[in-house]
Amino acid sequence: MTEDSPLERDASPGDSATAAELLDAVATSRIVVGIGDSGRDHYEAALALAAQMLQQRAAVLNLVHGCTPRFAIAPSGGAVERHLVRGQQVLEEAQLALSSMLDQNTPITLTALPQTGIDALLHESNQAAVVIVQRRSGSSIRHIYSGSTSATVAAQAACPVIVVRHDQSGTDSTSGVVVGVTPDSGLRALEVGIAEAAARNCPLTAVYVWDLQFSPTFGGSIEPDGDELAEATRWADSVLARAVATVVKDHHDVEVRALSVRGVVENALLQECEHAELLVVERHRDTQLASIGLGALTRHLIDHAPCPVMITPRNDIRDQVEAGQLTEPDLAGNAKEGVVHDR
Repeated sequence: MTEDSPLERDASPGDSATAAELLDAVATSRIVVGIGDSGRDHYEAALALAAQMLQQRAAVLNLVHGCTPRFAIAPSGGAVERHLVRGQQVLEEAQLALSSMLDQNTPITLTALPQTGIDALLHESNQAAVVIVQRRSGSSIRHIYSGSTSATVAAQAACPVIVVRHDQSGTDSTSGVVVGVTPDSGLRALEVGIAEAAARNCPLTAVYVWDLQFSPTFGGSIEPDGDELAEATRWADSVLARAVATVVKDHHDVEVRALSVRGVVENALLQECEHAELLVVERHRDTQLASIGLGALTRHLIDHAPCPVMITPRNDIRDQVEAGQLTEPDLAGNAKEGVVHDR
């Protein structure tokens, strides 16, 4: 075995060639779960979520462990070998924990890579439909300065990343998938969110949160008048309708609710996803520098949302408008088929 060769094997029962063929056939529906070496408590919620998703769609599950410790000096060949063997043991322990959650014929692969956990998951994200990571407990400040695996992977992955906390497993969900939309982003989140809603056979709520700044005066500030609020409301409805109209045309089977809300973004999204299965947002920007691309809002949602949070790569709505992929919204009654508009 060379120093940079991974340990990867088919962990599903039956003929390995058949499993490999299935893996190739559904490569675009490959669910990757990051497995750390800190024990079952630090990945059990991620496994439970992956098991739930596998019951809703045809996909292959890949458990991935990065065997190289972070901030370590370059290991020798013998150390790499030992790390890989230990990584395989960690993955087998995770597979055992997963066995009670899945049918025994579910295709599972175990991949131990001679990289850090972050690098391993970023590498696997290039071929995955989604990566699932479990968020460790701790303060947001600690996560920022320690460069947590979940935040860094969510900020840099090539595919959507679902971040789940240990306190979110086994919760009852009734309101489906919630997607956050902003004036210049949210289209990618909507595309991924409506596909998730279709797979889960649940409704989708697209939420656009807006507000007006008070007009400054020498004595303080002046509240917006009725005309200003009405104009802002029409503009918010326009932004949301334009984004929603782009994705609903290919998913007529999904019930979509478009919700325009005046208020604070994080508060409105947290309230709307109180009973949701999943909250979907786009990351603040694409960057390869640690977890900076997440932005403060997404960090807050990850730490406080009552449901798992899916973070998608960024897709600028303005680029879609310039390319002619977005049409003007039907503002005369907002009568888009299958869409319920609300405030």
